[in-house]
Amino acid sequence: MLAAGKFLLTEPTNKSFESTKAVFGALAPVIQPGNPVDTRRLALVVVRTVSRENNDFVRPHLPILAPPIFASVRDPVIPVKLSAEAAFLAIFCVVEEESAVFEKYLAGPGASLPPNTRRSMQDYFKRVAVRLGSQARERRDAEGGQGGLGLSSDEKEDEREVWSVGKVDLGEGSFGDD
Repeated sequence: MLAAGKFLLTEPTNKSFESTKAVFGALAPVIQPGNPVDTRRLALVVVRTVSRENNDFVRPHLPILAPPIFASVRDPVIPVKLSAEAAFLAIFCVVEEESAVFEKYLAGPGASLPPNTRRSMQDYFKRVAVRLGSQARERRDAEGGQGGLGLSSDEKEDEREVWSVGKVDLGEGSFGDD
């Protein structure tokens, strides 16, 4: 999971649609309910972090990512549920673009979803995602907008977690710096 996140977060100059398709194609089935909880949560963290950093990589892969992420937003395991909610908001750019990306998804690739799943996803989006997106927008505005105080703490934690394996200089002391 972490290697996939690192690959997707590195400079975009050497990544093709096919290479990112393979990575997202490997992440999507892992997110599905029934897989190990820690693996699911970490895959959701990777998708959220990559979406936040470079949504252009994620947007072409919405058809394979949206259904398993949506299936996890009602997970009984709270860390998975919260990670899924954050990933759902990130892949559809709810904070920045409100419902525009979601509506485009439903009109395009989302049109082939089973009717019950489609209706449930629309209801969830209207009832929960829009509210969470407006709260995140308010929090961002209270911090001074885009260039304000920087990333919120959960976003920093997610990015640190993705980069956690291997020696990466995050500008802070580490165990080997004694």
